[in-house]
Amino acid sequence: MRTNFIKAIGLALLIGLLMPAGMLLANESSPTSGLTSTNANWYDVEQASNLLSTMQILANNARNALGPIQVNETDMAWQYQALRLNRARNNVNRMGDALLRLDEMSSKLEPWQQRLIGRITPQVHELAYQLDAAIHRLNKYQSKNHLALTQYPQNINHFYTNANQMANAIGTVTRYVHAEEKMAALHKINSAKTRS
Repeated sequence: MRTNFIKAIGLALLIGLLMPAGMLLANESSPTSGLTSTNANWYDVEQASNLLSTMQILANNARNALGPIQVNETDMAWQYQALRLNRARNNVNRMGDALLRLDEMSSKLEPWQQRLIGRITPQVHELAYQLDAAIHRLNKYQSKNHLALTQYPQNINHFYTNANQMANAIGTVTRYVHAEEKMAALHKINSAKTRS
């Protein structure tokens, strides 16, 4: 009987010692911001961040490829315009490939990445649509006079605007997330210093 009593006291002391440590660890965790998830896979999160950065670069490259056409509209030779459209198409195709990879891993990503992918997906589709329409019109009407009367200038302007918005959205969200991560790290360091 005395042995059971000693075991019970030992167990009570052990629980008493472990309880404050558990409370300390619970207080040390950073406040939830809706940016992180317990379901996220670290490797996929890093891969997705790299793909999103690549998509931002590709959107900027696609926009820059059509920049001269957007400014000068139809004053350039159709061959030069075709070259610029082809450069933009290569960038859009690479964005599509990246988007497929992001979609495959979306269930293993952070919530902010999932939301950003949902936001840029229609933009990539719109870029492809506007670019296909512009290429079709350039192939059909290679004359400057005919192109000016079609939707070609509007296709180029919409493409340019959407590529710019997409690149800015990716940049803004990733900068915000990095700032939030730094704030959480500083909060954790400050909390540790306050306890000591």
